[in-house]
Amino acid sequence: MSTAITLALVLLPVAGPQETAEKVAPKPAKVGSVKNLTVAGSLYLAGQPQPDDLPALAKKGVKRVINLRSAGEVKWDEPAAVKDAGMEYISIPIRGVIAPDKFKQVRELLSDGKPTLLHCGSAVRVGAVWLPFRVLDEGVELETAIKESAVVGLPPGIYKTQALAYIKANASGAAKEKSVKPGINEKYLAKDLKIEEWVKRFEGESREIYSNRVQIVEACGLKPGMRIADIGSGTGLYTRLFADKVGEKGWVYAVDIVPAFLRHILEGAAKTKTENVTAVLCAENSIRLPANSVDMVFICDAYHHFEYPRSTMQSIRKALTPDGTLIVIDFERIEGKSRPFVMGHVRAGKTIFRKEIEDAGFELVEELDIEGLEENYFLRFKRK
Repeated sequence: MSTAITLALVLLPVAGPQETAEKVAPKPAKVGSVKNLTVAGSLYLAGQPQPDDLPALAKKGVKRVINLRSAGEVKWDEPAAVKDAGMEYISIPIRGVIAPDKFKQVRELLSDGKPTLLHCGSAVRVGAVWLPFRVLDEGVELETAIKESAVVGLPPGIYKTQALAYIKANASGAAKEKSVKPGINEKYLAKDLKIEEWVKRFEGESREIYSNRVQIVEACGLKPGMRIADIGSGTGLYTRLFADKVGEKGWVYAVDIVPAFLRHILEGAAKTKTENVTAVLCAENSIRLPANSVDMVFICDAYHHFEYPRSTMQSIRKALTPDGTLIVIDFERIEGKSRPFVMGHVRAGKTIFRKEIEDAGFELVEELDIEGLEENYFLRFKRK
């Protein structure tokens, strides 16, 4: 088996964690006589398939067919043929103006990660509705997504104009959110960052979360087969521990804004032949993971580095499964008790951070008292 050493800008809602991030961008493919077919992970974007193509698509793992063609455009009984092939059929007819509710409906369907064929006559409408999903739901930069939509089949014209207008009208509040602490992460993004210095700093016995790492991992309650996102993974201390804990059937996403940290993690995974780790280069306002992609999110001494906490937490909530768990470990910040470093570095205390997290759609389950943690607290939340 090859080690999963992929540095990703965004992950697809793929059928299994073994899918790597190079497969995110749509690539031309061929299945039967399907027109203008491109494939991005478990998502098939195409023009009109024919009846004989449907069983072949089902064999490829497609579970659902979404047809954007309006009544009368298809001359055969596509709903029946799709169902006969063992797939779900959904019709979202589009002709001319694409109403906002149509964009929204497609986005919601694609966000669940179910292997899907999205098609119309020539893939023009497909590219139009996929473009907002790509930007608003998967966190891809607009310029990149526009280029990808051209590969799918979206040319300049009215449909592209409508898609861009919808994106502008529905852009995440992250763009409007003000930084809570400008420059908090600048030192990590320095071009001359020396990874060995940060390994010594992050993985030294004098650091509470290092010396108590075994107890912390046990307190998380991970089980074999679980999918966990290590947000602000740094040099990979907990990524490595989680990879062992969830086993070969589980998966760990090391998520960070620092490319050097992620490369270090992947190099280490390659050396130890750890095959259940994927690195994700996130944005300052989004973790860039697909909806319902992880069972647990772990944020250790990193929440205070969230420059845009509201939008970042929104992306975390979306990435978690409905019954997912959020673990937050951060510094106690108490006037007259916490050391000067904490008072100057950490912008707020536990009460404020807890409220921000609860406002993002989480409910506190418990605060654990872990022996050995004196400067840090351990909070467990569930998604509401």
